[in-house]
Amino acid sequence: MRKINVIILSALLAYSLVACGNSSEENVSKEDSQTNTYDSADISDDITAVDDIQLQEEEMEEVQTVAGDPSVDVDLTVLSSTLIYSEVFNMVTTPADYEGKTVKMEGTCNMYQDPDTGKKYYACIVQDATQCCSQGLEFVLDENTYTEDDYPKVGDEITIKGTFTTYQENGNTYLTMLDSTLI
Repeated sequence: MRKINVIILSALLAYSLVACGNSSEENVSKEDSQTNTYDSADISDDITAVDDIQLQEEEMEEVQTVAGDPSVDVDLTVLSSTLIYSEVFNMVTTPADYEGKTVKMEGTCNMYQDPDTGKKYYACIVQDATQCCSQGLEFVLDENTYTEDDYPKVGDEITIKGTFTTYQENGNTYLTMLDSTLI
């Protein structure tokens, strides 16, 4: 009895595998003609959809451009934390690309006082998205508008706007934002 069941089961399995395929010329030519038939309306719809997507992307770029402060060349206040960190990193590594540009940024105020000269250096510090790494730019408040007492305290959240430049001190090149204003 077992042998008969195995034979019947094997026959059914073989039949099901053979029954799935049909290689008659009529079916093959029918399939070929179906795959080569294109509807020009479908193609036109696809092209229109692609054009619509490109138009939407251009509009989004315009919105992103307009969203920033038009009075500055580089507005870091409208970027995500990852992009802010990346842009400040670019400023640090390629300062010549930013020389003379007006920059607006927000971050945490920090200060370093040189123990030899007593000179204070203020910086606006930004964090990356994971809050593990930080970058910063030194800033000098506009002397015509601010006094030494107007500088923010260490740890204050600040928004500043100033002109990006570099300077030499003790044989090193430093980055700063001159004539900065607190916003």
